[in-house]
Amino acid sequence: MPKTILVAEDSLMLRKVACFPLEKTGYKVLEANNGIEAIEAMSKNHVDMLITDLNMPGMDGFELIAHVKEDEKFKHIPIIILTTEGKKEMVMKGLTLGANSFLQKPIKPDLMLQEVERLLNKASKGA
Repeated sequence: MPKTILVAEDSLMLRKVACFPLEKTGYKVLEANNGIEAIEAMSKNHVDMLITDLNMPGMDGFELIAHVKEDEKFKHIPIIILTTEGKKEMVMKGLTLGANSFLQKPIKPDLMLQEVERLLNKASKGA
């Protein structure tokens, strides 16, 4: 059974750039335009990983990460922040809220896939 990855990104183009290599690798990919849509998708689907932008309308990535980590059902899933934010304090805030890793935009598919594999393997070992 393929792992399911939810990609929350308000830019359709960037979301497609993130989703395509994941789908090509065999993951089931769900898409959300913001944190609110991401939470709705998570309530209706099994999700193994979340990849989220920080700057989104409605509910931003910080609020989404906090919400996921407060939910017993989802707090164990790995989260990757996908961001243009180069500011260390922004990334640190996301990591402090519970994200496991971050990747800078523009998206580098090979690097993203390596990080996805690393975190999913770690999660499956219960580490």
